[in-house]
Amino acid sequence: MKKAKIIALFLTVSMISMMILSCGGGNSSKTSDTTAPSGGTAVNTDASDQTTTDSGNSIEPKPTYDLPVKDLNGYNFRVISRGPTVQHWNNIDISAEAENGDPINDAVFQRNKTVEDEYNITITNIPDGDVYTKANKSIKAGSDDYDLIATGLSQGQQNLAPQGELVDLKNLPYVDLTKAWWDQQAAQQLSMNNKLFTTSCDLTIRDKDATIIMMFNKQLIQDNGLEDPYQLVASGKWTLDKMETMMKAASKDLNGDGVINDVDQLGLLTQQKHSEYLFNGTGEYISKVNADDMPEITLYNDRSVSVCDKIQEIMSNKNIALCADEYGSKYADVWDGFQVPMFADGRALFYHAGMNRVTLLRTMATDFGIIPPPKFDENQANYYVAVDAYCTTAISVPITVPDPETTGLILEALTYESRYTLLPAYYDINLKTKFARDDESKAMIDLILANRLYDLDDMYGWGSVTSFFTDMSAGKAVSLATYWDKNSAKIQTAMQKTLDKINQLP
Repeated sequence: MKKAKIIALFLTVSMISMMILSCGGGNSSKTSDTTAPSGGTAVNTDASDQTTTDSGNSIEPKPTYDLPVKDLNGYNFRVISRGPTVQHWNNIDISAEAENGDPINDAVFQRNKTVEDEYNITITNIPDGDVYTKANKSIKAGSDDYDLIATGLSQGQQNLAPQGELVDLKNLPYVDLTKAWWDQQAAQQLSMNNKLFTTSCDLTIRDKDATIIMMFNKQLIQDNGLEDPYQLVASGKWTLDKMETMMKAASKDLNGDGVINDVDQLGLLTQQKHSEYLFNGTGEYISKVNADDMPEITLYNDRSVSVCDKIQEIMSNKNIALCADEYGSKYADVWDGFQVPMFADGRALFYHAGMNRVTLLRTMATDFGIIPPPKFDENQANYYVAVDAYCTTAISVPITVPDPETTGLILEALTYESRYTLLPAYYDINLKTKFARDDESKAMIDLILANRLYDLDDMYGWGSVTSFFTDMSAGKAVSLATYWDKNSAKIQTAMQKTLDKINQLP
């Protein structure tokens, strides 16, 4: 009971803080017959239907939303999205042919049917393994092929935006980015010079799946007499130092050959790039927008040097940390064919991976828990959880749509309905109930999704900074100070080229 009370108190404070801090910008092009409180979500106090939100611990009534209802005469709303062979990142959240008992499928079907019936439209999903190439070719040709593009931030959106191929969502009719169904962190952190060409929202679940969490094996915690990770998180003592200490205690040479590797027991399963996401977990960014909504390279400072030194110490120690990248010659699939089975087999204490991995561990015999990545130290006020720009699904609108009002109206209606159909299915049924193993994990998911972080550099890849983090994880003799001295000008130049292009857009 004491543990539950500590967690409940901590989460309540965290959620209130984040709700205050996450009120995003954006101009409303419509009105609602409800009142919007400080959190930016319009609430109908007479509503009786309730659903758990992704930003907190309480029940949010579904608001009455005064979007105009129009007969759009069978309009075909076309979405090009990832699939059908992009493995775990296919967009299963765009369309569904019929209800089949699966919570996600049925929620998508219900959402689409509601909007299709209300506006007399058809929603068509156009899955493609290379969304960027198809969308880019279509837009450059001036073709009206798609109303919406759904793909990764670094799988095309970073190229389409600077080329002037996307609509500024802040100016799209009917789209109100201040509403709860639009990701407030993304709307603020992905904006540039007061323009927002792509963002995350409740229309899709892949942005939630791409949130990089930490899972832990409960049995190994117990067997090694380690501290409860839930209590560490709640008390603010879940830090990189603490994680390293626990990793060292759990790593074991199981076969006695004097080497700890993939056939033994490790403290951490991860991949080389994820040192970048541990960096973000300390509240550091490679690049982010400043108070003037302009991007800045923030990679190098006194604190970030100390953070990188600590992460390098952990990730380059192959006796405690195992990066999947380093076993590509041994396993045909280093993810599902190696790391997932290794964690499921109980041979790793921690697993640093996307939220989507939770569903892949449904048959794991040993219980596991879910927590955010660690802080740098106890002086850090909040936990931060990075979103993988490659894996996440973000949405954008091609500049070639002939009727932005129709596109904006349907997009807003779909996103609004998603929050009260698709999001509960993902969050409450599919994740918090079906796959999360305990009440603490459910509370941690609240915390994780409320503290997500988008690093602009992870989207644009200015100056190939990721190479520094992968080299650091691989055990190469690199330092942030040396790297910065050699590469800062190149990084700044690459960022400025993108910014110059965006500044020239209307």
